[in-house]
Amino acid sequence: MKIGNRLLTERQDRKINQTEMAELLGLSPSSYSRIERNEGSVDLEQIIDFSQKLNIPIQDFLPDTISINTRQDQNGQIGLVMGSIYNYYNYSDKEIAQVLTLLAQENTFLKEKNSLLEKRIADLERLLEHSQTSHKA
Repeated sequence: MKIGNRLLTERQDRKINQTEMAELLGLSPSSYSRIERNEGSVDLEQIIDFSQKLNIPIQDFLPDTISINTRQDQNGQIGLVMGSIYNYYNYSDKEIAQVLTLLAQENTFLKEKNSLLEKRIADLERLLEHSQTSHKA
């Protein structure tokens, strides 16, 4: 999903207009409008900022495939390929590390949440089993 499409969906879910969404994200209405139409560019720092301000997992803004090109260009930048080899962006090691750290944090949170949900399901299954046993007696 393109970033603009994800922002549009979120804005519609929140039932707010473009100006309100732009203000929430700290953008001018015209800049936000271009991004929502997938006409404006968004850097990695903005993606991180959007994720945090909207409380949306960062992976919702990223394509399904991401790979890192370990060759450096003349400026010492390492390439981050998002989506396909045709969408090539250069980001610093620090920016890549930031995204990887956020993804690791979200992964840890989701694992903990999954564990809690599995325990809750087991508790509910025991409760149901106990309830069914009580009714048979």
